[in-house]
Amino acid sequence: MVQATINTKLMQAVQDMIGELSTSLGEDKLSIDKPTRLVYRITHGPEALLHESLDDFTPAAIVRPTSTEDVQTIVKLADKYEVPIVPQGGRTCTYGAEAIRDCIVIDTATMDKILEIDEGSYRITAEAGVRVVDFHRYLEERGFMCVDFPTMNKAATLGARAALNGYNKFENRWGSAGYHIKGLEVVLPNGEAVWLGRGTSAPTKSVVGLNMMDLFIGSRGTLGVVTKVTERFIDMPPSYHYGIRAFKDYEDGLKTYIDLRKPLNAGLLWRSKVYHRWFLSQAVKGMLEIDFPDDVEMLVDYHILGEPDVVEQMEKHAIRIMEDHNGFWRDDMPPTDIIGRMHETIEKYMGMGGLWSDRIVNGGMANRIIPLDPMIPDSKLLEYYKEYLKLLREIEDGESYPALTDSMKVLNPAGPVPGDVGYSKIWILLLANWNKWDNETRKEFKDWFRRHAELALRFDGSITGTHGFIPREMEVELVRKEVGEKTYEFMKMIKKTIDPKNIMNPKVRF
Repeated sequence: MVQATINTKLMQAVQDMIGELSTSLGEDKLSIDKPTRLVYRITHGPEALLHESLDDFTPAAIVRPTSTEDVQTIVKLADKYEVPIVPQGGRTCTYGAEAIRDCIVIDTATMDKILEIDEGSYRITAEAGVRVVDFHRYLEERGFMCVDFPTMNKAATLGARAALNGYNKFENRWGSAGYHIKGLEVVLPNGEAVWLGRGTSAPTKSVVGLNMMDLFIGSRGTLGVVTKVTERFIDMPPSYHYGIRAFKDYEDGLKTYIDLRKPLNAGLLWRSKVYHRWFLSQAVKGMLEIDFPDDVEMLVDYHILGEPDVVEQMEKHAIRIMEDHNGFWRDDMPPTDIIGRMHETIEKYMGMGGLWSDRIVNGGMANRIIPLDPMIPDSKLLEYYKEYLKLLREIEDGESYPALTDSMKVLNPAGPVPGDVGYSKIWILLLANWNKWDNETRKEFKDWFRRHAELALRFDGSITGTHGFIPREMEVELVRKEVGEKTYEFMKMIKKTIDPKNIMNPKVRF
């Protein structure tokens, strides 16, 4: 009875807030119709699979601000009525941007202006809703390059990149999204807008004040709403070389990858990635209709950018490293552009969901990609990889998790990509047949996920390096395990201090 009273009170508060929003911002910036609200429920991530009803994710309203002042109005009303708000960008991440029942979603994509560029200082400021692909294009037209390159750049927004500290295609050289963000404007839970930097209001490092900006990098909308972003950029590199080699033994492939991405190579070798046969045998054949050679266990590729003569020398060095570990390429291999072509198809179909789906023929619910991304020290990568392959095989063996075997496939089994220096993000893709998920499947997946998380922690890694996905019901438990009790309590203290009413994305639990 008490819970029912609380829900009724919240529902009335939501309606009162919607009434004031309509008057303050205008009806054109507000949507309360059911079709629109359904669109904003979930991201492309897996949390929705773990709920019997998608009503758990249905927001009460969508608000589309066009300025910082609009966001302040929204947040002040949420503070007044104590209504939860969920900021959303491109919704390409796996955890953080999903809505919750009776929340107000702030769609920042309508704040899409580039505000200022300082070419001499290599700084650019834009609103949070600017799409990364448009940001790139703006800089390229002026002879510059953005050093942040997410996979889903056509959907991702600048504000969301900050809020997630997103993974960067060129992380081996430039680090994740937070490394090149130099300033943020944030609307706090009390409605005040503040400009934050690393010790100063200028877009540079300083020891004048505290580094307040980094508190919001990766905060997933739990501490405030990012409204403006200042980033660094670089001159367009004049030369680029791509290389790839095959390996008959995955240990040779992993050793090659680790050597390629050593810090001394990272100045020119911006990216390296590993592709396991488990992935290649499905993706290459399924998307490109090419049979992959039976004796190839792994591919490793690399991207070198810089001045032409230096790129040429680095290319020779990279080839030596690969050949030292038995890397090769033969005439019977597919064309070396195979990875690029595959990525284009992945982007087109938003994650290869069509590989295991009759949706195109019969319609209905699409499959869901489940991306997992533990961060593992390179010094323990080989040992971890062997253990993790065993854990992945349990999904498909039909005995360990029979319900999962019937409803989930492994697409990409632990393909390492560079993270921070000395660490790799293990890029794992699972494909779930949504129509077959039931309570038994959910139970088995949660058990399997717990073992996946504990394995990462056992090898001194992080449960997730970018996407932030941990099933909601076990999030507090696993976060405590990773960060430690005292750190977790400190995090709660910060959250409570900045957001005492817990209105900012309260589903991310502290």
